[in-house]
Amino acid sequence: MGYRHVLDGSTGSSGSYPQSILANPSELPSYADDVRLVSHGYRSSSISDYPCIETWAIKKGVSRGQAAPYRRIQFHTIRKQLNKPIQTLEGSYAVFPHLTSHFGHWVGDQLGAFLWHAHQLRALPDPPRLIAIAPSKSWADFLIELCPPESLWVMTPQEFLNANWVLQRAMVLPRMSPWQNLSLLRDCLSPSLLRSEAPLPASSGPCRIFLCSKRQERIANLEAVEDLFRDHCYSVLNPTAHSPYQLLCWIRQASSLWCEQGSMVMNALLSRDRPYRVMELSPLNSCRYPSELQMLGGGVYNSFHLGLIKPFYCQPAVDSARLDRQLHPYQRQLVVDLAALRQELDREGRSAQ
Repeated sequence: MGYRHVLDGSTGSSGSYPQSILANPSELPSYADDVRLVSHGYRSSSISDYPCIETWAIKKGVSRGQAAPYRRIQFHTIRKQLNKPIQTLEGSYAVFPHLTSHFGHWVGDQLGAFLWHAHQLRALPDPPRLIAIAPSKSWADFLIELCPPESLWVMTPQEFLNANWVLQRAMVLPRMSPWQNLSLLRDCLSPSLLRSEAPLPASSGPCRIFLCSKRQERIANLEAVEDLFRDHCYSVLNPTAHSPYQLLCWIRQASSLWCEQGSMVMNALLSRDRPYRVMELSPLNSCRYPSELQMLGGGVYNSFHLGLIKPFYCQPAVDSARLDRQLHPYQRQLVVDLAALRQELDREGRSAQ
């Protein structure tokens, strides 16, 4: 009753994606009373105890989205959650208009903003705690380690889902653009990663890496692809099996890096400053997807590394013009041309000699 979901007025449009940059991210808004955090499930998670969710801050009956095409479905999804049990958090907090535990969007939209504001808020006389979320326990621990002590209030996705949380005194922070978030993220991470800049001994980390989720719904002939990489002395790594810090150091120093498309690339965006290969849907198929939606599903993140990503184009597992139009290119299951991949890996091997 009386609830509204509006587009964030702080974002302007650049092409097909809001890309406004906060003129001064150190400027902080005033406190508001009774800000409600309402959460719902969002896509799926491969980690059983860390569901994938979205959380919205409702201030004076209004929540704020950032993309017009999803405004209506977001409104109805949030509205269905408004009558959940209430939990109250006393004290002073800071929160963003939108949170998610989806790894790709968490890195691309929020992680840099968490790190930046966790330090900026500490300069206030009575600093509020920044409410945070993470896609896994290991990433939550990594985030806490990078931020000042007691600067965060980290809740699990399940805790967000169990109730609507009412913040009695809350500062609703402005939303950063993905590019500003990623830029601040790399700046904030650099001091930690530079400490590991000395080349790793051959026994301490892989020199050649293929990053993949080990899910066949991403790559139809995944087993054959993995075997081919191993035949060329690559380590096939699922990021969820490794600590974030160790993984980022390996990615940064690897002499050769290949990734499956989608959220997997966010691991490289965090730390990589050398070229790497990404298995992507053929442009003949991806060009059919509506151009106004292309950047809303992850394309904006990849554009941040446009000069480093070298695509390795693949065919879709199901050749369908209808699916080309309906599914974001990063959602399509791919079939890797094994002969073409072998040729590329052989060429890499010869150039490394």
